[in-house]
Parts: sequence; structure tokens; C-alpha cells
Amino acid sequence: MENRMRFNKKTSDYLIELLRSVINEDSPKEKPEGVDWDDIYSLALFHKVDEMAFHAISKLTGKPEGREALKWEKQHEKNQIVNMVQTGEGETIINEASARGIDILPLKGSVLKNIYPNPEFRQMGDLDYLVLSDESTMKEMGKLLHELGYEDGEGVGLEASHDVYIKPPYMEVEVHRRLLPTTEENHWHTDDIWDRLVKDEDNPHLMHMTPEDFYLFHLLHFEKHYSMGGSGIRSIIDQYYLMKNYGATMDFDYINKLLVKMNYVEFEAMCKNLAKAWFEDGLLNDELEQSAEYIINSGAFGTFEQYQKWRFEQYRKQGIKTKKGLFFRRMFMERERMENIYPSLKKHGWLLPFCWVHRLIKAVLFRRNKIKMEINSLRDKK
Repeated sequence: MENRMRFNKKTSDYLIELLRSVINEDSPKEKPEGVDWDDIYSLALFHKVDEMAFHAISKLTGKPEGREALKWEKQHEKNQIVNMVQTGEGETIINEASARGIDILPLKGSVLKNIYPNPEFRQMGDLDYLVLSDESTMKEMGKLLHELGYEDGEGVGLEASHDVYIKPPYMEVEVHRRLLPTTEENHWHTDDIWDRLVKDEDNPHLMHMTPEDFYLFHLLHFEKHYSMGGSGIRSIIDQYYLMKNYGATMDFDYINKLLVKMNYVEFEAMCKNLAKAWFEDGLLNDELEQSAEYIINSGAFGTFEQYQKWRFEQYRKQGIKTKKGLFFRRMFMERERMENIYPSLKKHGWLLPFCWVHRLIKAVLFRRNKIKMEINSLRDKK
């Protein structure tokens, strides 16, 4: 989650133009007056769409020069290395898991990149996998990743919704016990996902979602980030390619019934309409303009400012009226929410204070920067 960033509309409009040209496989318009290459570069990185933007810029007559050009080229070289490492590591993890008889479902970016015309255009921060939630499977996945050189990151040993493993400088892997935490309102749709998965034709341990379930999971994941702190341009590009690749063949009777049940009808309409406006006809009404501005200012993973605003609003409804109250409630959550992180509390409630201390220690060790940001936010008197 990023700190707050603001960009003028000329800059964001031109970045959208560059991305639109790649999506439509045509030549981008030249950079207009009043748009700075440094701002385009910062905004593209903020949204993790710099590789796609670089491809568009390479077709311009008025390309960046000197220091500006070098910056883009170095980032492109880094993206090439990261993509190569992530692809190789992903194949190894799936092959090793399959060899051990572990059923494994790739999630999010590692699946989405395969529906882009050039997979390198879909940049990823990490690799995500779902496995069966029993502890023997989770421990076997941890052992596998340790053997591949990964270290324990956030969540390992806490029985949280996922465990994080890291291998510097480029690799982070999340191994999920479930697609959505039980605290999420629509977790009921993903709780039985294993009953609907499809086995790979060549690898019986490699699983796939149906296009309909993947589309719904994309919306669930996108909306979660959108409402909590924001989500960026990349998610709208994902939306566009999902519709382009599967829109004509998906069972929308099934999808629409579930969208109603999930209360996602309006959100899905916004995603589709904004994707169409940005990458096809360019027509944004006032409501879409507001959504577009929010997304532009959110970046790929949302901003800490918007996350804090959302979190404060949730707790305000529970009677917490100050940022200090919010911080201490976040550090010392109620038992019901802590049970999702520490399932043993369901039977042994007396462990709650010890779990608070354990969680705080893990936060200091693995989420130090975020804690600093939260503490700094307490000094904001607004």
C-alpha cells in the first residue's frame, strides 16, 4: 500500500492513451504540451503498468531522451528479469507441488497474464496459490518452498488465511488456505470452490477455475481493494481482457444471479463501463469520472490514506471516534476477528492476550513500515 500521490488530469489522460494504443494495437498520439515524462513514468510505476507504457512509448516520434530515456530503459530491463524469474519460479513451484501429490490452484496475476496478448505486459508483485486448507498440506508447501530457498514471511505459523514466503530480491509467494477470509461478506461463494475446479488436461494436480468463477473472483478481489484503499488502472485492464477473451462464452445467467446475491451489480457495471470508456469509445459520464479519478489516485494497491479513511469509517460505526482509538483497536482486535488469525482461540479464549502480543511482535518484525505509517497518521489532526 502506497503513500498518497496526486497527478493532474492531463498526465493521467495521456497514460490512458498510451495504454489504449497497446490494447488496440495502434499508434499512440504524441505527448501533448503540459505533460511531463517524469510524471508519466511515476504514474505508470504507481499503477504497475510501466511495461505496457514502455511498449507504447517505443512507437512515438517524440520519445523521452537522455536521462528520461535511460530511466525507462532500466525499468524495462528490470521488468524483463523479474518476469523471467517469476515465470521460472512459478513453473518450479507447480511442478514440485504436483510431484508431491499436492493439488494446487494458481490465482490472480499468474493466471491473468495469460489472457494478455503479451504476458509480459501484466506485471505481478507476487505469486498466489490456493491449496487444501489442512495443516499437513500447508506444512508440506512450506517445506517445499524452504527447499527452493524461500524464507518465512508474514502469517507463517499463525494459521491465517494465507502464508507468505519470500526469496529476495524478486520473489514473494502467498499460499492460501481459502480464497476469502470468513470475515468477508461473500466468502460463501468461495468456501466450496474445490467442488467446482477443473483439473488440467496434462497435470491432474494442477487446478483451474471455470471462466465464470474466475471472473467473479476477480470482481471480489478487485472490490475488496477498491473499497478498502483503492485499486488501480491495472485492474480495469484485467477487466477489459477478461471480457474480451471470455465475454462471448461465459454463462452470464449464472454470473448475474450471483452478482445480485453478492450485491455487486453496480460495481461490475462500473468496471465494464470504465474499461469500455478508457479503451474503446472514450465516453465518461460524471459518475464514471469520479470512479476514474479515485482509481487514478489509488495506484495498483491503493493508498494508505484511503485505506485509513475506509478503516476509520468502519470503526466509527462501532463508536470509535478518534484515530488513536482506531490504532489501538487495530492492534488489539476483538476475539471474533482474532479467531480468523488464531483458530485455537475458538476453544481457548484465555489465549487472547498472548495472541495480541504474538501478533504485535510479528507486525514489528514483518510490517514495520506500515506500523510507522499508522503511527505517523496519528499526528495528523485532521
